[in-house]
Amino acid sequence: MSLPRTDQPFVSGIVRTAAGNIPQISSVLTQTDRWGSIKARWGVGRMDYTLDPGLYALGAPDEKSSVLVTANYKMSFDRLREALPGRNVWILVLDTKGVNVWCAAGKGSFGTDELVRRIESSRLDKIVSHREVILPQLAGPGIAAHQLRKRSGFSAVYGPIRAEDLPAFMDA
Repeated sequence: MSLPRTDQPFVSGIVRTAAGNIPQISSVLTQTDRWGSIKARWGVGRMDYTLDPGLYALGAPDEKSSVLVTANYKMSFDRLREALPGRNVWILVLDTKGVNVWCAAGKGSFGTDELVRRIESSRLDKIVSHREVILPQLAGPGIAAHQLRKRSGFSAVYGPIRAEDLPAFMDA
């Protein structure tokens, strides 16, 4: 598995880590992001509205920053990053073939195997000092938390259903 491309239109820079260069993103959506979301809601290019799976840096995260997990459906990714203005977090994107978290968890593409693969391929253990990932609550059907811990050393914490509720959840 390769790192996400840095030439994706929403990538604003690079964060250098012990595991390599990580694409940096902003919580501010561009006009292109918003237009893409509108088109996807209307079904135009919906099945191609994806981003590269892998690790992204929102803001300027460090080894103590939280790791949030999401799907590679661009609209899910955009809702997550937009809900976190001023935050410095890592976002680990799973390859769900462009399907949102809830549906992908039900289908099995947002699952334990894929999460373990992405943790390993991103070398997350070299980037963060803690061993915890925050999963969307709707990912529950696809993730076996006990297997995740056993296979990767990372614990799963289930966050809120809505991305907008993440700041309060993270501050609690």
